[in-house]
Amino acid sequence: MIESIEVLKRLQSLKNKINELERYKECRKQDVQKKKDQIEAKRILSGEKHKEKISVQKEIDRKELDLKTDEGEISKFNVKLNTIKTNKEYTALCSEIGSKKADMSILEDVILNTMSRLEIVNKEYSELTENLKHEEESLKELIKSVDADVRETDIEIEKVQNDQKKYIDSLDEDTLYHYSRLSNIKGGKAVVAVMGNVCGGCFMNITAQTLNLLMGGKELVFCQSCSRILYLEEK
Repeated sequence: MIESIEVLKRLQSLKNKINELERYKECRKQDVQKKKDQIEAKRILSGEKHKEKISVQKEIDRKELDLKTDEGEISKFNVKLNTIKTNKEYTALCSEIGSKKADMSILEDVILNTMSRLEIVNKEYSELTENLKHEEESLKELIKSVDADVRETDIEIEKVQNDQKKYIDSLDEDTLYHYSRLSNIKGGKAVVAVMGNVCGGCFMNITAQTLNLLMGGKELVFCQSCSRILYLEEK
């Protein structure tokens, strides 16, 4: 039975190794997903910046159209000045032209400010676009690296599984049944050492009878508290 315990300990170690390798694979895959999520967030931001760019340009176009309309009105007013016969009408029209020119001056300042804002938005959009291209290239390289790691890990897992099979084949059916059942329900920790009369799984004291059975080494011994398979830790 001592030989069986050693086989079970080795089986448990191999299973833990496989679990570690599977977790490593999952972490590498998550690295890819995180990168994809980051790129998607930047893609959304780039799209929003592009919409802002279009919106600002439309705002400039509208204001420039308003400016041209005002210029046309002033031209009409100037033509009309030549046909006015009274000083009162002339003064009133001059006042209206002056007011319109003041409005145009304000509108020109607004257009200049909006153009400055467009320049900033264009620069931000260009930087985002360039960064996005860089990130997408980086993602391709990451996927290649992760795929290679996963393939190598799968090969390593297959080797460990082959080792597992050799040990499994050396166990009797009853021992293998107890180990498999406990391994599944105890998170892979089916076989634990007894240290100082304490179970290494649940940390409860074992009975004198259990200790005697362990010292006898003739059968599988289970913890009365957590049901795990016990063995004596060599001092």
